[in-house]
Amino acid sequence: MIDMPLFEDIFLLSSPDLKVDCVYCNGPTSITGSTFQGIHLIAKHDCPTCKRSFFHTLPAGHDLLFPLSFDETGKLFTGEEEALQWLARPLLDSIFKGEKINVGIEREVFRQASDAIILNCLDNCFGHSFTKLWNIEVLKSRYPDRSIIVFIPKRMRWLLPDHVDEVWSFDASFVDLGKLLVNLDEEVRKNLLPRFSSVFVSKAFTHLDLEKINLKVLLKTNPFDLSKFANTIPRITFVLREDRFWHRSQMEFFVFKIFVKLKFSKRIFIRRQNSLVNRAARQIKSKLPNAEFYAAGLNRTGRLSSLITDLRMTKPTVADERHWCELYSQSHVVIGVHGSNMLIPTALAGGFVEILPRHKIRHIAEDTLINYNSRYTLFLGRHLDQFAAPALVSNHVISMLHDFAYLERNRREI
Repeated sequence: MIDMPLFEDIFLLSSPDLKVDCVYCNGPTSITGSTFQGIHLIAKHDCPTCKRSFFHTLPAGHDLLFPLSFDETGKLFTGEEEALQWLARPLLDSIFKGEKINVGIEREVFRQASDAIILNCLDNCFGHSFTKLWNIEVLKSRYPDRSIIVFIPKRMRWLLPDHVDEVWSFDASFVDLGKLLVNLDEEVRKNLLPRFSSVFVSKAFTHLDLEKINLKVLLKTNPFDLSKFANTIPRITFVLREDRFWHRSQMEFFVFKIFVKLKFSKRIFIRRQNSLVNRAARQIKSKLPNAEFYAAGLNRTGRLSSLITDLRMTKPTVADERHWCELYSQSHVVIGVHGSNMLIPTALAGGFVEILPRHKIRHIAEDTLINYNSRYTLFLGRHLDQFAAPALVSNHVISMLHDFAYLERNRREI
């Protein structure tokens, strides 16, 4: 078990206060070194009792929730089963199976204090990186006299607020950011640590209270104006990805898993998803003739209905990302599968319909954001089963747009 450090949301790099019991004899250990792997910060622990050593992830990001211990051969000692495939296995593969890259790092220094805090937002998942970014506002508020140094994927640099003290932008895909960044540790020790009297690391919480975070600072976009929900032309935006799929049935999902296991092309499922999107748009249009439809997201495989303005991009630029934000902020409803980068769309749109895979039920609150409370939260935020038919999706969207006035009338009367 890890004893909590002196600070609630940061810890001193290689702090002796981060105590971990020996995985061999349960005795006390001491940290004798640390390494920046990329996503993870790994400490080496020596045990004076049994004279053995092991490695343990320091408590930042998802390692705070799912700490991992392993030995010099890659044998995993501690780690929850839930995190084995998406957190532990990529980490061990990056170290012991040669999954590594030499990453391009661009450093920007705007202000330097005597002490620093590293906020590591690197991750192989956009949503994980984005939620770690929220810690910036908390850190700036609590530690105004320290330099906040943010590690961030280069493609997310546009999200950073102007008051960040120092930025390290990493020029790599999200997939590659899950690997061992072989030059990172040396860069930190050469170009960061010597410049400060002390260096702390943010715990980079991934589930901060959204009511305390001003997302406008990151998104630079005002969310949908709810006063216009009932009296403007309905705008519905589909948020699509080509590695998160809307499946129509259990059998279809079963076949999909076989294709994944055998590494067959997924194009048939992309086209199937496009067909479901087209059907949902047509069914909504039949009840809301003046509705407008848009699609956003990565890649453009297959054709969408002529009803839908297709704004998907294979390689979106910063201008494209900002255009998407404006699109979401003007959308009455956004529709997407859990994992389709729904955080930003749901933070800006009037409401959402998310198609939720059953194995993600416990993560229902992690992929969507909403700016309201009370009945608005229930009315404007809908989660549907992973096998929801286009008719069910369209019925929810139609109800949200048609019955919003009824909700408003009841709210005023109460």
